[in-house]
This record gives sequence, structure tokens and C-alpha cells, in this order.
Amino acid sequence: MLSFFRRALSSWFVLAFLGLMLLALVVTGVGTPGSLGDVGGSSNGEQLAKVGRQSVGSLDVAQRLNIQLDAMRQQQPGTDMTALVNDGAVELVLDGLIDTRATEDFAASQGMIVSKRLIDAEIAGIDAFKGATGQFDRTRFQAILDQRNITEAQLRADISRDIIGRLVRGPAGASARVPAGVVVPFASLLLEGRQGSVAVVPSAAMGVGAQPTPQELSAFYTRNTAAYTIPERRVLRYAVFDRSRFEGKVVPTEADIAAYYKKNADRYGARESRTLTQVIIADQAAASGVAAKIKAGLDMNAAAKSAGVEALTLDAQQKSTFAGLSSSAVADAVFTAKKGGIVGPVKSGLGWHIVRVDAVNLTGEKPLSSVRGEILAVIGKEQVTAALSNFVADIDNAVADGQNFDDVVKANGLTVVTTPPVTASGIAPATPDFKPSTDLTPLLKDAFQEEPDDDPVTLTVGPERFAFMDLDRIVPAAPQPLTQILPTVTRDFVVDRASRESRKIADAIAAKANAGGALAAAVASAGKPLPTPQPIGAKRIDLVAQNGKRVPPPLALLFSMQARKAKVLEAPNKQGWFVVWLDKIVPGNAAASPDLVAATQSQLSEVVSSEYAQQFTSAIRTKLKVTRDKAATERLKKSLTGSSAQ
Repeated sequence: MLSFFRRALSSWFVLAFLGLMLLALVVTGVGTPGSLGDVGGSSNGEQLAKVGRQSVGSLDVAQRLNIQLDAMRQQQPGTDMTALVNDGAVELVLDGLIDTRATEDFAASQGMIVSKRLIDAEIAGIDAFKGATGQFDRTRFQAILDQRNITEAQLRADISRDIIGRLVRGPAGASARVPAGVVVPFASLLLEGRQGSVAVVPSAAMGVGAQPTPQELSAFYTRNTAAYTIPERRVLRYAVFDRSRFEGKVVPTEADIAAYYKKNADRYGARESRTLTQVIIADQAAASGVAAKIKAGLDMNAAAKSAGVEALTLDAQQKSTFAGLSSSAVADAVFTAKKGGIVGPVKSGLGWHIVRVDAVNLTGEKPLSSVRGEILAVIGKEQVTAALSNFVADIDNAVADGQNFDDVVKANGLTVVTTPPVTASGIAPATPDFKPSTDLTPLLKDAFQEEPDDDPVTLTVGPERFAFMDLDRIVPAAPQPLTQILPTVTRDFVVDRASRESRKIADAIAAKANAGGALAAAVASAGKPLPTPQPIGAKRIDLVAQNGKRVPPPLALLFSMQARKAKVLEAPNKQGWFVVWLDKIVPGNAAASPDLVAATQSQLSEVVSSEYAQQFTSAIRTKLKVTRDKAATERLKKSLTGSSAQ
């Protein structure tokens, strides 16, 4: 589960991620730093480590673990804190935070500080804090912090540590470059080719065998209980509602229609638009000269070209639209002129405008009676949307006021759906015919992050469609009784027995090949009807260039073997065993592949750069006095997992 987490925290550059987990929470909303349980009495919790003049508290670690847990649940809904703690996550996060504190302490000792102005700039650049104008919105900023239960001081400290980390660790590896003489052998390794063959010993070739005894089945079931364990299931209750609840029941009044008509007078009243030809010139004297030529009868296009500019025709311009393209002063002058009139030069922020009125178009007023149906449809839709939004708000307010799920659905006449116990993927093991509805599927991710005592919530399940959901109960993970799954266990026993028998034959074939015999001869003498060995081979770079596609396991094994040797590899789903034979290794030579050498040099330089930065961080940590409180760490782990402290 935590393999990727472990790999990430072994890299220096991910230490910044630890420092910025709170920022990630603020921006994305992933995480629950306010529900950390009892992690100590001070504002930073109990001290877990002392790093020079800095310290790491239990709250530091717990916050980041909760954020990490919620992020992992997006991919694996069944993940819980106990699994995270048991897999060493507390120690990994603590080590990373010790390094960030050590870096911060070292920077302070060298007189490095992060100014408030620099942090302000970082905050102002975060899109989550920008308002409708695209600029930093202080009110939105504070609202998001309040919602996430993060103080401004905490956020600023995280950002400061990130900046310090970049300034301190970045230069340590910035100039790392691996010499070409070192790179060529690595690049040549990518061009190395390997050739061999693979034999398959299918489990199906072993036959069905004798009927297993009850004792054998019981022992097999006991050894493989985990395979027959149903994961945690949850029973949900939910009520779905959408805009259809209000359609036909929310009817606009005549006053509503009249008010809408009046508010949109520009749309329904008499309108005037004009077709215009315009010339804009930066210099006033030049503009006056062009205007004089036009008024004297020179074609407007010709007059504009004499000044090195072009005349532009603007169709169907309303006064407000044209004012936005010029200025109020220019628009006022143009829309008071008669058809054929020449206006200008008049100044705007763009320059001096000379405008000819080519046409004046008048549109008569639309009486209310002619657009009443149109307005009725628009207002009706808006009022249904508003009613739906208010209904959602009313439900949320009722829950906030202490009403439970049953109170709310009864008061609002909602129809409740109760699911059977379902897994995070919507499967109901005890009800094979159950199929999750399109409304239930979007609820599952949230449902499997709920706790039994959490309040019911309203969630979006589609466009203008909502579900009011409550977690009814949790059914813990448990193995299915053997009596209920006897046919499945019997089948699995037979498959497992055949797999073990095929393994013995595969081991014998490999042993004969390793003793000097030919692989084909060893297969032929196995005493079972087995397929003929097939040739396999590739260059190492072919495996690297798979772009995430799965490399066939026998081919991958070929590149971790000695020449003239055989190895045994299990096939997927206990279908049998492979016997892989490596016949020969063909060395690569990258001297004639400068592009490959350059690409390898770049990648190795990145690795060395990361290593330099990590070593620099380790040196800082070594120089400072670091003390750990193992007992406090154990108390944190017990608190996180809910076990009683010793």
C-alpha cells in the first residue's frame, strides 16, 4: 500500500511536499486536520523530536498523515489510518519533517530569512484565493482557511519552509553533471541484448486429481482465509431529489414578469444601432489633417492610407458596445450625428477617432404581450433553480440545527432508498443480483470516508440532482463461512494443488538445464505433455520504452539472470510456471549513439543532483543535535489507531 509513499519520502525534493501538505489541503480541500484525536496538549501537540532550535510536534505529523490518508482514499477507499501507521508512515513523515526543520534552522543560522512580502506574493499567486476579478481576495482567502481549519500563521510557516528548502537545497545539486566517460557504460547497458527461450508447465497439464477430503479443504481454507474475506461493507440510506420536485409548482407572478421586462429594457425596448467606418490615428495633428481631407470629399479609405493607417467598418454597433471600443465621449459624439455625418477627431485612450456614420438602424419596442411567453419560461426556469438551491440549503441548515436523517426526510416527504451492505465499488456480496444505481455510484467514495457518528450530508449526483445521504451502519470485513463457499474453495484447492505439482516439474526441468542439459530435452523428459520451448529476446532499451505497458514477466526475468542458466517463474493466476533459459548476452555499444548518450547523461545528472541535495540535507542534520522521543512517538501511533496507551 505504502510502496509509493516510501519511495517518495526517500527523495529530498519530496521533503518540500511534507512542508506544503497544509497548502495542498487549503487549495484542494483534501484532508481533515481538525479531527486528529488526542495528539497532545499544546498547540503543536507533544514534542516528538528536537532539531537544533526547532521541534517537531505530534500535531505536525498527525496533520500530514490525515491529509495523506484522505488523498490515498481517493484511490483506495478502504484505506484506514491503522494500516498507514502499521506500515511505518509515522516514522517516514517524522524523518521528513526533521529534515525540513534542520534545513530551516541551518538557513536561520546563515542569516537567511523569508520576507513577509515574498510570502504575500506566493499567496497572491494561488488561484484558490482569487476572486471574480482574478485578483487576490482577502475575504475568500480567510473563508477557505476557516473552512479547512488552518490558521494563516500555519499556512505562512509552510510556505516559508518551502521557499527556504528551495533556496538551501536547490543550489547543492544545481551544477551536477555526470561526465560522458561515466555515462557511456550506462547507455551501452541500455543497448545490451539478451536471447534465450521459455518453457511453460501449465497447471492444466497436471489433471484434476483426486477429490479433496473435508480435512484438506478445511486446512486450505484456514491457510487462505484472507482470500475469502469480504471487505468492509456499508449500508447507506439516501433520498434523491432534483428540479422536477419544483417544476409546475413554482409559477411566476404577473409582477415577476413585469419586473423582468423592466429590468431588461435594453433587450425589449426600442433600440438603435449604427454602421460605422472608423479611423484611429495616434497624433492629433495628423488626425485633423485626415479629417479635413475626408470632409473635403476624399474617400475615407484613401485618406486613412495617406496617414499610414486603415479604415475599419463596424456593423450593428449599439452605443454601449461602441463606447467599450472607444470611449463615452466618442460614442456620445457618434450617436448624436446624422447618417453620413463625419465625427472627429475625438480622443480616447486608443488615440484620435474619425468616424463616419454609414447607417442608422432603429428597432421598435417589443410590447410585453409579445414576449410574455419568453419571459415566463426564463423566469420559471430561474425560480425552479432557486427553489432547488434553497431546498438544499434548508436541508443543510436542518442538519446543522440538530435534526437527524429521519427527521429531515419525514419533514420534506422524501423517498428513502436503503442499500444492502455494499463494498466501496458498489458490490453487494450477500445480494448477487444487486446493481448500484446511477445515483448510488457517485455517493460511494464519500460514504466510505464517513464515520458512523457523522451527520448526514447532501451530495451532487448529477446535473441539478442531489442525494441526501446517511451512513446507516458499517459491516466489518470478515471471512465467508466455508459451508457457504465450499464449491469455490474446492475449485481453488484443485487449482492450487495442480500449481504446486507443476512447480515441481518446472523445478526439475530447470535443474536439468542448469546441470548442462538442453532445455528442450529437459521438457521432453518431464513425463507430461508440455508445450515446446519458445525463443524470447530483446534489448534492454525495448523494456524501458514500454511507456507504462506491462513487460511480459519471462522477458523481464531474462534481464536479471546469468548466461547459460535457467530460472523458474510463476504464471499469473496459478495457471502454471515458466522456465526461463538465458542463452547469451550481447553487449551494447553506445559510442555510435550520441543522442542516447546525451539523454542518459541528462537523466543521470538529475539523479546525482538529487543525491547531492540529499547528502547536503543529511550533513545539515548531522551537524545539528537531533533528539527523538520514542515514547512520545508510540503514544501518537496509539492515538492515531485508537488503541489505548500503555
